[in-house]
Amino acid sequence: QGALWFGSQKEINRLPLEGELQLTDIFSCFHLQIEGQKMSKSTGNFVTGDELILEKGFSSDQLRYFFALLSITEKPSNFEFDTLTKRNEFLAGPMNAAFEKPLSAAKKHYDCKVPDGDLIGKTEKETKKIIQIYLNGMKKAEYSKLLFAIENYARVINGLFNQYKPHDDRFPEKERKDALYSSFYILKNIVIMLSPFVPATMEKLRESLNLPRSIYSLDELAIPIAKGHKVGEKQIFFPMIEN
Repeated sequence: QGALWFGSQKEINRLPLEGELQLTDIFSCFHLQIEGQKMSKSTGNFVTGDELILEKGFSSDQLRYFFALLSITEKPSNFEFDTLTKRNEFLAGPMNAAFEKPLSAAKKHYDCKVPDGDLIGKTEKETKKIIQIYLNGMKKAEYSKLLFAIENYARVINGLFNQYKPHDDRFPEKERKDALYSSFYILKNIVIMLSPFVPATMEKLRESLNLPRSIYSLDELAIPIAKGHKVGEKQIFFPMIEN
């Protein structure tokens, strides 16, 4: 990057002035291994993107997510199909459920609209916590720790549905509205935080939430979706891949 800077200047020895784009942070990485050995073309112990996407059926987002979890910036990491499959089972299971449940409940009970509610339970506390973790984690490229924290944040939605039953009109309406309103609040934050890792999937979720692309800004974190906002249809976010 230093050479590119000098080579792009009319005066090749000119240093950057204050405010000019200079060097970004550069993170080193370790070897990606398979069965404990460094992947190598000469030995043939490697996998390709074409094999994983075209033959195995994984999406690019599923692979981006998996490799971000390997902490390869911190230590040598091992590629295992079983681990990749299990991670996809989580994404296609509990994570998908956190995306789909609020959309389904809004469609069934509130004419596809975000209800007039308030943040309930530990929603606000967990949101403040995850935003701090996210900002620090992105700055330090601690992606593995960050993604596991976001997964726990998404589980708050499933917890709200288990406790307050916003999809079931036999339970108190005020709590159901608050739980669903809080779930959409969490979903918007997840769209923003996961967009660097799974951009295509978060674009689908953004479309289902009927939100503008401007919400990808970090300034939009912790700003709730407007009460009465109309959401769209749920989509296939993380598809299940058969073994």
